[in-house]
Amino acid sequence: METTTAWGDADGRRRDILRSAEKLLTDAGYAGLTMRAIAEGAGVSSGTVYQYFGGKEDVFVALMAARLEALASTLDELDRGLGIPGLLSSVLPQVTELWRLFGRSAQQWQSKVLAGGRRGKRAVTSTTVFRRTLRALDRAVRETAAAAGTSVIEDPALPHWVWDALIGVADDLLHGASTQTRVSPERLVEFATTAIERSILMRP
Repeated sequence: METTTAWGDADGRRRDILRSAEKLLTDAGYAGLTMRAIAEGAGVSSGTVYQYFGGKEDVFVALMAARLEALASTLDELDRGLGIPGLLSSVLPQVTELWRLFGRSAQQWQSKVLAGGRRGKRAVTSTTVFRRTLRALDRAVRETAAAAGTSVIEDPALPHWVWDALIGVADDLLHGASTQTRVSPERLVEFATTAIERSILMRP
């Protein structure tokens, strides 16, 4: 049973609000993420939610940023001796969970909040954290390749390609497309991570 956050515990109250928002996002997507619903789920008034966040867009950014920052930390800490397929396999559960939570809201979020360029602090924060995560991914892949005595292609598109490929695998794992043709999730991950490695390694 969850305990009630003590009065005056600002960090705890913020966690309650984000926990409520994450459940709403999981159950109903971005459209179901309203300040009133967030407040009800957190057991506080709407006014209290507005003390912490300017609107649902700010709540969304906070949730997404936390997931991206956790992923960046994982990438920084992983053993470079795993090899590129091992490295990518290790972060895939986090990528899959991120896509489960935010995937179906991505298009709506992009059109409402990020369309037409940056719109205030929330858009800047979202963009900054995502770029930081991509830099961590790029660094991890390059250092892992170097540890194995190889190197990867020098191209700014590389981390974007690897990220998009991981999102594609995550989407398949969530919806089970490959299992319809009797390809196990384990085999899909093994094939995909190895294929990503082959696609980014420098040719001798």
